[in-house]
Amino acid sequence: MYSDQHLRVSDAEREAVSDRLAGHFADGRLDQAEFDDRVGRAMSARTRADLSGLFADLSETGAPAVPELPGGGGGTPGGGPRGPGSPIEFRLDAASGVPTYLQLVHQVEHALRLGYLKLGDQLPKVRDVVASLAINPNTVLKAYKELETKGLTAGRPGQGTFIQATLSQVALPELTALRRSLSGWLTTADGAGLDEDGMVALFTSALRDFHERRSGPRTRGGAAGDGTEGVA
Repeated sequence: MYSDQHLRVSDAEREAVSDRLAGHFADGRLDQAEFDDRVGRAMSARTRADLSGLFADLSETGAPAVPELPGGGGGTPGGGPRGPGSPIEFRLDAASGVPTYLQLVHQVEHALRLGYLKLGDQLPKVRDVVASLAINPNTVLKAYKELETKGLTAGRPGQGTFIQATLSQVALPELTALRRSLSGWLTTADGAGLDEDGMVALFTSALRDFHERRSGPRTRGGAAGDGTEGVA
């Protein structure tokens, strides 16, 4: 019987295998060390035979030993459903100069501060982020690991990554009112002719002045002043 196990694998096939492994990691079937080892073996594979054992002990109903490349249709890498929706959807700014994994971390932190993410909410699964942003699964895993190190998230075997701490300082109704007020300010600034950079510069300057006023006057030595000047 003919076998294709001797055929060389392409970079696209290696990436597809890495995506499937990322799905198993996100679902808790692989720990970090196992995932790193198998991704390393997948990326160094030369033939399909080198890939054939990577999923032998993983449950994948109907999944091929080596993934079929898509023939033009859509679909999520990993072959599974997207699963329950997450309150957050990541976006990337290629012009920001900020590393991709940090952009993901910052977006989660911002969503926590603004109350969009709450305790118990689930982050998007690794394979879904990889599919929607076309990035390497290791980048997503690095971001999620950073969030876990900060104590903001925790992985649940077989389920995914969930919020376990919050950064929100104000209740959502108050945040909504503040956002409405800020939107009005932005409309006024736009009407005055400020572009986005000008708005950011003005807001940053005002915020800095606010913090300086709140911290109180300081003497030359750096200590808080009491309203009197020192006498030489």
